[in-house]
Amino acid sequence: MKTVLDLRDVSVDLPLGGFLSRARLPILLDVSLGIAAGESVALVGESGSGKTTLARAVMGLQPISRGTMSLDDQPLSTAADFTRMRRQAAMMFQDATASLSPRLTVGYLITEPFRIHGQPLADPETTARDLLAMVGLPPAIAGRYPHELSGGQARRIGVARALALKPRLLIADEPTAGLDVSVQAEVLNLLSDLRRDMGLAYLIITHNLALVRHVADRVVVLYLGRVVEQGPTAQVFAKPAHPYTASLIAAEPKPDPRQRRADLAIRGEVPSVLRRPSGCEFHARCPLARDLCRRVAPALASTGPGRMARCHFAVTTQQEQGEEHAVEN
Repeated sequence: MKTVLDLRDVSVDLPLGGFLSRARLPILLDVSLGIAAGESVALVGESGSGKTTLARAVMGLQPISRGTMSLDDQPLSTAADFTRMRRQAAMMFQDATASLSPRLTVGYLITEPFRIHGQPLADPETTARDLLAMVGLPPAIAGRYPHELSGGQARRIGVARALALKPRLLIADEPTAGLDVSVQAEVLNLLSDLRRDMGLAYLIITHNLALVRHVADRVVVLYLGRVVEQGPTAQVFAKPAHPYTASLIAAEPKPDPRQRRADLAIRGEVPSVLRRPSGCEFHARCPLARDLCRRVAPALASTGPGRMARCHFAVTTQQEQGEEHAVEN
């Protein structure tokens, strides 16, 4: 299928030590990622791994330091490129209510993208009603203000606003954060229906692995700004290749204590990006670390069709037998 979003070795460095300082702090390092038309890709990892920074970089809200980005084979580098790109890509922010201006009505907010991009509407009220109906909300919502909305309603308004211009790519940052379980299900079903009906490509940023299982075709795992594993969702969850991925999956709450894997628990705290560990950056927390891991940084290597992992010893059967085999770098 045609690639909608293509990232090649994207890195993001932030200033360190003040506005005039030349010191830079690496946040994202050599991230490569492609999303095909109609595909849903989940970006997972602990807080501080760089997930939201990557999303902001894709939307042009955070300049990249190195690498290339393109949307529909059109490069993204200049301000004009990103202005054009934002007609074809949209972002749902993590705090749905805070992303809406408290001074504007819902009807104005969801039709604002047309005004921003110079597409005047002959009948804004009808357009607002159509957008509300698309996300399952009644027309009366158009006259309300953000503080009058529930969490689920605000999330749906964010979806309607993001889809107003019929984009090809939707970036959803924690689309179910702060919602009750029943409302989460409604939002996920809505996103699935819109993906099917509109052929949308999704980049979903989340800590919720249950959500990943439900909506993502592929999963990309970030650790300290690097991709440590990626592959088809079902295969990654059934047989994770990287110990970090295995630990994230093992940390999912399970009602049966006999199914919990204490041996896969992540040890210690996330290292500071100011003092990145030598060798494999996960070695200080990895239950399988060896001397090689402390000395030599592993490369991102293939572990099978459509799968890659950044590990000297890719764990392909850890969940079943605790075995591992070496991956050639």
